[in-house]
Amino acid sequence: MTTYALMKNPGYTRVSFQNSTALAVNELGLMGAENIREENIGGVSYILFDANVFLGESDIHRLSRLSFVYAIFEIAGDLLRPIALNTDYFLNSEVSAILKYPGKTNELFTRLMLNLAQFHMKNPAEGLNILDPLAGKGTTLFEALMQGHNAYGVEVDVKLAQESVVYLKKYLETAKYKHETHKERISGDMRNQIKIARSKGEAAKHFEMVEGNTRNVSTYFKKNYFHAIIADLPNKKPQGSAITRNTLELITDAMPGWVRVLKPGGVIVLAWNLFIISREEIAEVLGQNDITVVDTGMDFAHRVDQAVERDVIIGVSAH
Repeated sequence: MTTYALMKNPGYTRVSFQNSTALAVNELGLMGAENIREENIGGVSYILFDANVFLGESDIHRLSRLSFVYAIFEIAGDLLRPIALNTDYFLNSEVSAILKYPGKTNELFTRLMLNLAQFHMKNPAEGLNILDPLAGKGTTLFEALMQGHNAYGVEVDVKLAQESVVYLKKYLETAKYKHETHKERISGDMRNQIKIARSKGEAAKHFEMVEGNTRNVSTYFKKNYFHAIIADLPNKKPQGSAITRNTLELITDAMPGWVRVLKPGGVIVLAWNLFIISREEIAEVLGQNDITVVDTGMDFAHRVDQAVERDVIIGVSAH
């Protein structure tokens, strides 16, 4: 039996404050680790787990890509033996962290959502088609690209969508990635496309941002096109409103189109504010569209700030 210790990213507590350890334990548990616990070693908190055999390269690769992992160690008596991380990212992880703006979903939480989607796919791989139908400035898209996936977004705020595209183009130019850009109209809305390759002869990855309404997703993309849909739903109540149903009405209207472009067996991962929508209401919208909610047996609810108690739900398409 070998014991391994995972050091949490110092920025991980910004994701969930006092719930950061619970989220880390749950994410690791869904990967299949056993006897997971938190221990203090030398004044530093670590997440420990046991393995019957030494971890191979594929295991280290999967651990390295967990949202909370900052460093990996093998425990040897009283010593911690460092194990080199192996993320093998397509783009440097800074791509999703550099851009800062009010209302941004933390990139580590976005990484958690992306991992949850892949954990619930039958045959997860690189080169998946990932959609964020409420893309904002593109944190989910940048995380998907980073992991070697094709990233697609829809954003109704033209200014936000354009800032996302401009940022990525400047990043690729500065980092000297080979890329091609293209714009075209689709159903009257602008489609911004960037094709990216790290080197000649390597398969290109695709980034696409549509400046449009999420209710029109099925007019922008082909049926059964996406392996996963990932979205952090609008989570603030408008000032002066005791209760808002805006977000619930939005996803109720948009969900049929989202499901239409999702592959059979595709995964939907949504995050939202429990203070404005209950879990039962989100689950009902998914169920009405033949999306089976996954019972992970784990609680991913966590406080973000005084106004936001965020939860996560995972669903699999029956189509």
